[in-house]
Amino acid sequence: MARPLASLGIDLDIYAFLDDSGYSGLYRRGLLLAKVAAMARGAMRRWRDLERACGHDVALVHREIWPIVGEGPMRRLRRFHRRFVVDFDDAVWLQNVSEANRAFVWFKPFDQAVALTRDAATVSAGNPWLAEWARTQRPNRPREDVGVVPTAVDTTRWSPRPRGPGPLRLVWIGSHSTARYLVPWLPAIARLSAQHPDLELHMIGAALEVPGIKIVQREWSYATEVEDVARGDIGLAPLPDTEWARGKCGAKLLLYMALGLPAVASPVGVQAQIVSHGVDGLLAVDANASEAALARLLGDPSLRASLGRAARARVESEYSIMVAAPKLAAILRRAAEGA
Repeated sequence: MARPLASLGIDLDIYAFLDDSGYSGLYRRGLLLAKVAAMARGAMRRWRDLERACGHDVALVHREIWPIVGEGPMRRLRRFHRRFVVDFDDAVWLQNVSEANRAFVWFKPFDQAVALTRDAATVSAGNPWLAEWARTQRPNRPREDVGVVPTAVDTTRWSPRPRGPGPLRLVWIGSHSTARYLVPWLPAIARLSAQHPDLELHMIGAALEVPGIKIVQREWSYATEVEDVARGDIGLAPLPDTEWARGKCGAKLLLYMALGLPAVASPVGVQAQIVSHGVDGLLAVDANASEAALARLLGDPSLRASLGRAARARVESEYSIMVAAPKLAAILRRAAEGA
């Protein structure tokens, strides 16, 4: 988003809490000492970053100031920068913790989202459901101070690739914490694998072992993620119908669509708005529906191609960073001018 914002006259300095080594081990089981060390490094950086923010017109806080309980960071933010915007693309106020980090649940600052939302000059929410929650936390503030900026894709980087020869491939990208969403669909995929002996399931960022399914697992890497997803023929975007899932912003679904891949998605939250069923993807309300949708796509190459073309066009027109940047810029300027 930095490049399109720069074209609108907004320079963005990015200060990450975790470094690359810290993030790579975050959702893996164990690694207790490595995780503690990564959090300590991040805390020291963030303490300095909060002071550096005072030299900027607006501070943009993504999700949380830092992922550990304590009032110190919030007080420091208020001290050094009263003009801040909070941006979130998950229901971060809910107690949702990955299995790999369940032992740390008591250290997560779930109430920080409420404090940030109430104190922020403006709020950027990734979908309408999140925006409505934010407005309930700011009952005496103008509704216009909360804006919706959908999750956006760099459509130059995420662009369709020529499909080489090879077996039919289903593709899923995510993390160890979201791989469980795929589990209800696995029996259907196993049955389809029996009908299509060359069928593969490519999993990027997590792995499962399932009898009867050829699973190809790839570690997530920024350098290879586009090519890894582009190897697929059909994208998978399952979600359970929960409050946490309704806060999701359809990131993986949009990546498939940007690459021109037809996707099968659960009609939960914003995914039901992103996909027009039968036009640029297929929606599946449950595991049985996912099997029918996948069977239809596996047996019809022309349908895969037509849905994929429409999916790409949809992302270009509504979910690209070039479309989202002016929306975020307006929220940032409103914060700067209203302070």
